[in-house]
Amino acid sequence: MARKKPDESQPGPKRPPRKKPTPRAGSGPEAPLVLPDRRLIERGMRDILTGQFGAAAETAFDRARELVYDALEEPDPTKRAGLAREALAVSPDVADAYVLLAEQAPTRKEALALYEQAVAAGERALGPEAFRDHAGHFWGILETRPYMRAREGLAMVLWALGRQDEAVSHLRDMLRLNPGDNQGVRYNLAAWLLLLDRDDELERLLDRYDGDGSAAWAYNRALLAFRRQGDTPESRKQLKAAQKSNRHVATYLLQDEPLPAEGPPYYSRGGEDEAMLYAQQGLSAWRSTPGALAWMKDVFGGKGRGKKAVKKTAAAGPTAAGLARLKALRREPDEWQVDARPMPNLVESGGELVQPWLILAVSRQHKGIMALEMDLQPPSPARIWDVLAQAMSRPKLGKPHRPGELQVLAGPAWEELAPHLEELGVECLQGEELGAIDFVFKDLIGHLMGDAPPGLLETPGVTPELVAGFYEAAAGFYRRAPWKSLGYEEAIRVECDRFRGGPWYAVVMGRSGMTLGLTLYTDLDLLRRMWSGRLADERSARLTVALTVHFDPPPHIPPADLLAGREHGWEVAGPDAYPSIFKKEKGMTMRPPLPWELELMEACLRAIPDFMAAHRPGDTTPDRRTVRAGSGEATLVLAWLDET
Repeated sequence: MARKKPDESQPGPKRPPRKKPTPRAGSGPEAPLVLPDRRLIERGMRDILTGQFGAAAETAFDRARELVYDALEEPDPTKRAGLAREALAVSPDVADAYVLLAEQAPTRKEALALYEQAVAAGERALGPEAFRDHAGHFWGILETRPYMRAREGLAMVLWALGRQDEAVSHLRDMLRLNPGDNQGVRYNLAAWLLLLDRDDELERLLDRYDGDGSAAWAYNRALLAFRRQGDTPESRKQLKAAQKSNRHVATYLLQDEPLPAEGPPYYSRGGEDEAMLYAQQGLSAWRSTPGALAWMKDVFGGKGRGKKAVKKTAAAGPTAAGLARLKALRREPDEWQVDARPMPNLVESGGELVQPWLILAVSRQHKGIMALEMDLQPPSPARIWDVLAQAMSRPKLGKPHRPGELQVLAGPAWEELAPHLEELGVECLQGEELGAIDFVFKDLIGHLMGDAPPGLLETPGVTPELVAGFYEAAAGFYRRAPWKSLGYEEAIRVECDRFRGGPWYAVVMGRSGMTLGLTLYTDLDLLRRMWSGRLADERSARLTVALTVHFDPPPHIPPADLLAGREHGWEVAGPDAYPSIFKKEKGMTMRPPLPWELELMEACLRAIPDFMAAHRPGDTTPDRRTVRAGSGEATLVLAWLDET
């Protein structure tokens, strides 16, 4: 027999409360672990290996390197940069001095020049013999590490500037020099290959490091399997294996939890920090693969935390036994209204979008709801009967009873059910209005859905045909995925005489994977201040005026647009690629676009991918393109900004 737990609210002997341990000095969240710069650790290793503790530097290169070590210990950025420049004045071959300056460079273009000088300095310091003799175990030689750091930094900046092929080439060659990959560059390389759709090369990389047990390797294999096979038992097996390696990754890929702006400096296998790092690297590739995130959600039974789709309810309908039980209930002079109505939204169930229905029974005598059920399919007459029987036998208000009168909207369902109601002694009145149901339904929708954003068709002048053109252009833009070939902080100047205002500054979003889409800004100075970090996030949000389209899964789309899209057959590129467009005004006001704004965005969505294919950032040559927009055409003049 189980022993009853003691009631701690009563007096009596109790276990003394356990004292919290007093944190030791330097432990706990008050004193987070801070490790020294790895370059300083190398200084100690070099001293140990050479046995020259405290020995004076003998060459100009040695003296310059010591100045770099001093710079690494200097917390003040200005003094740190000064020591790095002093080191270069002593010897221009100290790669780490250039790397220090590159890390503090105000722009990526300046950082690029410094990293290029760092790589060249490393090559001079090592000489061609090192590349010949030490290839294959490069990192094991301390003298090679400044060069390898410089080359990794160069690759990262090239990638950020949109020079993907060069960036990939650098990381690939670094793995040739150091296949042991002490720097972990294979993780960035894998993420880049995924984003660039170089699946064959990615497979070779995954196989090369087949013993890698990281979440990155497991989830990359799963995504590769989905790209090649679709939803198959094998691809699902890969995804479930990935989930076992780190259960937190799906939470961040499905964006159930927001990703922090900065990744953790260290991580543990299977932990949330590892999941954050992988999501920051891989989110864009997952979002750019049509259907991948919807597939993940389906395999994991809903969202990242494991929600399952609502099951459809089987209906019994009127049976002899059921009718007998209802006849036994007391009949009261009560008037009910009963109806089944579709909700004005779509929800996901089993990987599909469905429109839920509410089945309501309202009592005029009790002035409230007697029964309420939601189905994920249009309810059959049998299902409506089941809810009505529930209202009689297990009402939400009052005691079980049969109403004297049932008011319904005329229709085939009630023609089928009326004889059974007559058998129960319930008069069925079919009419054209149900005032009580109307009131309750409106109140329930407001409670369940809140203040839903307005749909595009609610704006005067916006027609289904106009929205169809926008959706078509958005689907084409998403499939082209122009964010894959673009660096950060790049903008395209857009002019068009057909539309008032302008010029606009188009920014393609998607490199990080957090947001996919296109934004048209009107204030270039504000845009540059945002990029420079000189504006706080809240202030920039209040000052920004922009027309924006995002690609999102259905829960982020106005319900009215989901329903209208289904009715009119608007084109969508994938289950996670529904376009949502809005105009952000000054302050925090957002509104649906006006007709001309919808046409402007359509024109940009059509023209920009082709423009980007013809002109790389830095090529400021104006390009005139005529594209379809609305019911006519629009001629845009596009050009990359010369300095962003």
